[in-house]
Amino acid sequence: MPSSQPETRHEELAFRNVKTVSISDEKVQPEIVAVQEPVSEPDQPVDAPNDEEDDVHRQTAERILAVLEQYLLPKAPDAHDGWAQGAPKFITVIRKFVKDGKAVQMCLPAFPWKSANTAYRVLGKLPDKGEEVALKRLNAICEDIGNIYKPGAKMLIVTAGLVYNDLLSITDREVWAYSEALRSLAKLSGCTHLSFTHPKDLVHIPGLPAKVEEMVYVANASNFRRALLNKFSNPKLDVATEIVEQEDTRLIYCAYTQLLENDLRYMYNLDEHKNGLRYRDDVKFLARQLIIRGDTLAAAIRDKFPDHLRLSVHQSTGEHMVSINLLPTSTTYTIPWQCSVAYLADGSLISGPRAIFEDNPKFELGREKNGRPSYFKEKAVKVGTNGLERK
Repeated sequence: MPSSQPETRHEELAFRNVKTVSISDEKVQPEIVAVQEPVSEPDQPVDAPNDEEDDVHRQTAERILAVLEQYLLPKAPDAHDGWAQGAPKFITVIRKFVKDGKAVQMCLPAFPWKSANTAYRVLGKLPDKGEEVALKRLNAICEDIGNIYKPGAKMLIVTAGLVYNDLLSITDREVWAYSEALRSLAKLSGCTHLSFTHPKDLVHIPGLPAKVEEMVYVANASNFRRALLNKFSNPKLDVATEIVEQEDTRLIYCAYTQLLENDLRYMYNLDEHKNGLRYRDDVKFLARQLIIRGDTLAAAIRDKFPDHLRLSVHQSTGEHMVSINLLPTSTTYTIPWQCSVAYLADGSLISGPRAIFEDNPKFELGREKNGRPSYFKEKAVKVGTNGLERK
């Protein structure tokens, strides 16, 4: 039976900047995640500071953004680098909090559910070591900001799994179970700078009790989706045009189509021969639907949390959104609800589909104290008397 947890030093290394390694030469796929709208343009213009006090506020805001820059998601090879154009907008948003002497409020749509592709990608339907590492990493961002700015920072995580789950064969009960387990994990992990939204924080559903439990949540899931789409969807949105004209949207669309084409085969038990034009058309249709839902969610977030600095887990140019890397890994698998994680013997973390680690004899399964599979780890290697390595 593998040990229940990796060593403590592995835990500490996993959610900040650590040495990373590629797990294989195999071509990796992008991740399916809930799409987020680029950060909204600030109402105030991005000007040079008007006086000495404002100049100090700007300098502090720049230092805070520099903290976030250390956690940025690496740019995709086919994406231009627009960070220089985006940074002044982000600084303006941060500067408002600094000027008021308040904690910097950040908002991140993420952690919707666990992938339905348990055959290839993930170990189960509940949060595992990958989510734990990601939550601690997000909390570390807030702590790092607090080290240079006394009021600190807070991270609001929008767990809007109900916005998308019906498109990807995820049940409402699975969304509930994942969300509740995620909140418990954040609390147990000491992530005091993180908070989470509830669907009713985004849209009003008449008659809901003050505290919503599982049965009421599931019974009203369809009502929530309908209300959100009715209030915040954009009937004039032309997804095809957006994909052509907006590079961030194109990056998201390409990621969706590649992942859906791979994952739907497992989720619907399709054989290798069912990959013709009809199947690809269905994949593209679902990818466009995800973008529409994401645009709706973004509108709701702008309405409910207009002053927050918007973060994203998506690949982007950096011109319109602050794209955060949730996992300290060198692979493109940076989304914990869409992959598995593994610890190497030196304490570094890598990520990839569960099948990659299961097929590699140098890894073994790691479990939580309750026996639930949670991660992989490199098998211990001992050195024999003749200097040769042996397991």
